[in-house]
Parts: sequence; structure tokens; C-alpha cells
Amino acid sequence: MPPMAPQSQHDYHPITGIQVGLDDRKDDPLREVPLRLELDDWYQSTKAEHVNQRALFFPAMKKFMDADPFDKLSYFQVAGIHGKPLVSWDEPNHDPLEPGRGYCAHDSILFATWHRPYLMLFEQILFELMEAEVKHFDKDERPELLEDLQSWRLPYWDWALKRMAFVEGKWTRTYSVPSVFQEVEVTIRRPRRVPSLGFPNALYQFNMPYGWKMGDAKKLGDLAVTPRYLDGNDKKTGEKKRWVFPYDECTATSRHSSGPLTWARGEQNNVKVGQSLEAGKLQQGTGKGKSDEEIGKTGAVLRDAFYRILQVNTFGEFATKRAENAGTEKENPRKQWSSSEALHDNIHGWIGGNVEEDAKNSRAFLGHMSYVPVAAFDPIFWFHHCNCDRMIAIWQTLHTDTWFDGTSPRDEDPGSFYIKKGHKDTPDDELRPFRKNEQGEYWTSTDCKDVAALGYTYPLLEKWKYVDADGNYARAVHLAALNKELNETYNSARAAAIKAEVSPSGTAPLPLPNIFAKIDAKELNIDDQLVVNDYAVNVIYEKFDLGGAPFTISIFVGRVPTTVPYSYQEAETSLIGEVYNFSTEAEELGSSSEGCGNCRQQQAASALSAGRVVLTNALITRWKAGIVHHADPSDDGAAAGDDYVPVLHSMDPADVVPFLRANLHWRVVSSTGALVNVASLRVSLVVGRAKHFVADVTRPSVFSDYKPAYSVTAGRPNGAAPEDELYTHGVCYDGAHGEVE
Repeated sequence: MPPMAPQSQHDYHPITGIQVGLDDRKDDPLREVPLRLELDDWYQSTKAEHVNQRALFFPAMKKFMDADPFDKLSYFQVAGIHGKPLVSWDEPNHDPLEPGRGYCAHDSILFATWHRPYLMLFEQILFELMEAEVKHFDKDERPELLEDLQSWRLPYWDWALKRMAFVEGKWTRTYSVPSVFQEVEVTIRRPRRVPSLGFPNALYQFNMPYGWKMGDAKKLGDLAVTPRYLDGNDKKTGEKKRWVFPYDECTATSRHSSGPLTWARGEQNNVKVGQSLEAGKLQQGTGKGKSDEEIGKTGAVLRDAFYRILQVNTFGEFATKRAENAGTEKENPRKQWSSSEALHDNIHGWIGGNVEEDAKNSRAFLGHMSYVPVAAFDPIFWFHHCNCDRMIAIWQTLHTDTWFDGTSPRDEDPGSFYIKKGHKDTPDDELRPFRKNEQGEYWTSTDCKDVAALGYTYPLLEKWKYVDADGNYARAVHLAALNKELNETYNSARAAAIKAEVSPSGTAPLPLPNIFAKIDAKELNIDDQLVVNDYAVNVIYEKFDLGGAPFTISIFVGRVPTTVPYSYQEAETSLIGEVYNFSTEAEELGSSSEGCGNCRQQQAASALSAGRVVLTNALITRWKAGIVHHADPSDDGAAAGDDYVPVLHSMDPADVVPFLRANLHWRVVSSTGALVNVASLRVSLVVGRAKHFVADVTRPSVFSDYKPAYSVTAGRPNGAAPEDELYTHGVCYDGAHGEVE
């Protein structure tokens, strides 16, 4: 029988990070600390160190998940900090009548740093549980296990890295879900007297302790997860109805759930997750009995987005998708539309998946990762956020001279129960509810700025490996090595530009190693500085336009598919990219009857969010392959008739702008799978420059000088026009005449 609910707890749980066996000098810039490893590298490793860590990790993870929900350090309660259940954590109970109680840290400059102590808490609990597992092994085995445990840190899932996966009957490198999330059981080292059978894999899905439903109020009381209600339309009939998302009925988490029969017990459609991560691609037959050769990507590329975000120059624009409120962009134009938070949001949406409906009963089913209040229950959440933390740490290494500066209106906090509305966010603001000591002091962004001081770092960020003759940190040498790895692994814009420069149209491009070998041998004549035109779609919208409900902005080049929700696997190959509004209704998130104070304040202030979908790689594929496009039959204001341009003839704006005037489309899909109008949405096309260094792989690419091409979007539904004042007045592109005032 499950235990009774314990009495209220008031002892603070200090989050210190794992400091076992480390130098006490946390401020030492060359402090050596263990690495958080890439998940596949750690899980598939045959090194004894990692074998021993897995022997402790998987039993510990299972015990963590099986812990009683009334335990403050249970998986259920720790995951619930992110949203539901709507209770305080490690703080005295709050008066439920006091408005604005909530821990929400999205759409805020604090987004990047708030999740850092959250991950440390998760990692620290697991480490302590792993340490407790050692006692199950014989005494002669324990020293080795304890020694290897000291170097364990929470792995990250690098979703921007292609991995080998078995797709459509063959092995291929693609974006996919790591195998450890797809296996119901794992094979691990076990104590000598325990049979070496498959061990239950807690990373497959979260199962509620005791088989309880997440929303069983009789058993869970105030800890019960409530269902989500949403007013929307039936995507087939257009009929207005009130949908219920029955998260309260779940006994387990789901990714891309297929409906009511599998919803309650959990369903993991990881293949669909991989398809969402993978942009469309164009292939041609080799005629040699081999696999088709890929000509190029027809959609935006995930690793390209990852790389570009690392080139954003200011912390505020890197950290949050939050944009200026209406009327301020004229004086304070947004220089960047990409952010770590916006990319993070898309990953959430792609993992959770599209909605499945039981229209007859007005019920809808959406994977947990797609919905803020329950996202952290899916174990994949923690490894996704670990990669987000890695992205932040890499960015900090590249940009040491920028942090909170308090100069941008975007730094004004929307308000919460402990920060007044309009307060300028600072690095010394409390990151609640995370305590750093037994006295109850909270972590701040300043406290958690340096990951090495927290007891960990990531591959390529080991500063102690880069020292000069005097023993000092050699930053220039370190950055050269880091940029080289980032260019070779993630900079697909550079790769696509070089391939386009040297590959004949209509053929599969040469592999990059062959191209660089020819460049080194002087067989190819190509300038070291390759400057090309760069194209992107920027979107800006009110986060709470649909009452805070999530929605997806889909960007197309070519005829829009008739099936909603859209997929990169459509034969039309027209879906380029998406911007996912990872949001929730204000009353759905918080620790009071009035919901999340941050969310309510943002809703009242018409908080704006921004995102970007890069078109360049997809346009290069269309140009080189000579893809013939077809006019979309919808009346959305795109050029048609005699003005329709079916083929892209070059990457020059004189060709691209008219082509996109005829073929660029956008649609918004609600979380119930229906096409909707987001009145605040403005979509704009921008033309910029990308400078890539061909021979010197240690230099980062530069993306700059973006100007709007209003002729593509003005006059169309939700299309941006000069009067929207999204950009500084001045030069823009009109296609026919190039740059004009």
C-alpha cells in the first residue's frame, strides 16, 4: 500500500551541484571538472567507466520515478516545478488567494539561467541515488563504482547532430531520437547475484507511481494534475467547441500520441519525432543500384539554426524570444530574430507532436512535451534542456563581453509574484524556487554564470586544455579550436554555399571532404571569403493572441499541402520550417487559483514573441535542382497568373524576391489541429549577407545587413508592411529594382 501523505516540510533543499572530489577553488578559470557527455556517446560507450555509471544510473532513475509523489524530491514533484501540479516547491506554502504565484520563466531574459539550477537539482538528486545504488554490489566492487561515479554528469541530447538511424529499411545519418529513449529495457551491469536480464528503462516514459492517474484528486489532493480546457474549432467542420486535453487521466507520458486508446498508458512514436526534426530532402537516383544521392535540403536545417544562434552578439537577444511591444521597434529595432528560447520551443513542439482528436467527445490528445505545464514529466525533457544549457555555455565562451546590460526595453520583466512589473531584470534577481544553501538563499544568474564553478562543463569547453607558456588561459587558441568544430559539425550554411559555388546544377553535390581536398590542391578556383545572399522569414506575434494556447506558424515555398497538420514528409516538399509558440493559457500555469502571474502579466501587456525561419539552404536546393513549383490555389495574396514564377534561376535578389512573391506562403495551426488566424502575427522576408571563410575553418561565419523585402508580404493576410515599423526606416528590397529607399 502507498504511504500516507507526509506532514508539511520546511527544510530547504540546497542545490550545490556535484562537487565531490573537485578543487574547492570554484573561481579558478582553469578548474578541471567532469564533462556532461553527449547521450549516445555515453550510452553506447564500452569504456568501463561508462559501463559502471550506467549500472548505477538506470536503477537510480527508476527509483527516482517510482518515489512517492508526496516526497519533495520525487520525480513527480521535481518535474512539477515546471508547471503542474500548481503548488509551491521548497518554499513555505503561499496564500492561495494571493495573485500571480508561479515559477514560469519563459519569454523572459531569465529563461536561459532559470533552467540551469533546475537541471542541477535533477542531476544532484540522481547522483545521490546512484551513490546509494553502490551498496547493492559486493564490497570488492564498490571502490571502482564509486570512483567512476565521481565523473558522471547528466548527459545531453544533441538534437542538432545527425546520428545513424534505421529509416525506411536502410541505415542513414539523420536527425532522430537517441536509442536509449526508444528501448523498453536496457542491458546493464548488475550485482553478481542478480540475473543479467533486461532492466526496465525509465527513460522510455514516465510511469506514475502506484499506477495512479496524474489527476487522481482523491489520492493526490492538491498535487493532482488537472485537465486542460481550450476553446477552439473542429478542424473538419469548423464548429466551435470546448476541447478537453485529459492529462489528468494519464498514467504515463506520450510523444506524438495517436489517440484515446493509447493516451492514458503512454505512447512513444519516436519515428514521428525524428521526421519532425528532419527537414525535407530532395534525392536523385544514382542508376547504379545504390541508395539515392541527396541533392539538398528542401526545408530549413536544424544544425544551421543551432549554429546561427551561437553567432547572436548580445545576451538579451540570444536568451529570449521576447520582442519589443508595438510601437517601439522604430526606435529600438530588433537586430536578431533568432534566439535560444525560440529554437528550444520548436524542439518541444516537434517532440510532443501534432494533436489527435476524438471530435465526437470533444477530446484532444497532445504529447506532453508540447504543453508547458506537463512538459517536464517526459524524461526526454531533461536531456533536451541539458543541450539547451550546453548551447548557452558555448555561447558564453564565444561572447564573454556581454551579459545582462539593462539597456533594452526587452529587459523589462512582465512581472511575477516576486518581481514587480516593469522591473529591469538583472543578473542578481532570484531564480525561484531554487535554494543554494541551507539558509534558504536563492540562486541568481550571477551565481550560475560559470558552469565549471557548478561542477561540470561540456566537450570543447575544457579551458584547462588551452594554456600558454605561463600557464594562463589561452582564449584565442581555444576559440580557434571551438569555431573549427562548430563550423565542421553545424555550419550547414557554409557547407551549402561552398557546394553551390563548385557543383553543377541538377546533380548531387560533391561531398565536402572532396571539395576541400580540391581547394587545397588548387584544383578549384574559389575565394577564401565567400559572400552570398542570405534569406530568412521573420515572424512576430502576441504570445497570448489565442488566449495563451500554443500554435504553430508554418512557412512554405510552393503549393501548401491540403492536409493539416503539416509534415516535412509531404510529396510537395514545400514546408520549409516552423515557429512554435510554446505557451499556455495564463490560468493553466501557476501556484495559485489565479494561475501564473508572469503569464497573466504578459497577457495583459500583449507580450510579443519573435522567431525566424532561414530559407537559404532550401532555396539553393530549388535553384540547383531546377525544381518546378506550382501556384497555390488559395487566395492569400501571392503573385499568380502572368506574374507567377515557377522556377528559381539564381540566388540573386532580382530572382529570389519575385520567386518568393509567388511561392512564399504561411499558415497558423492551433493546438487542436485547426487553421486559425492570429491577428497580431506579422510575417516579413529579409535579405542579408552571409560571409563564410572557405580555407580558414577556425573563423566563424558572419550573418549581417538584413533588409526587408516588403513587396513579398505587404498587402497579404498578416504580411508585414512598412507601416508596421518592424525595421529601421531606410533601405529595403523590392525585387525589380534591388535596394530602394
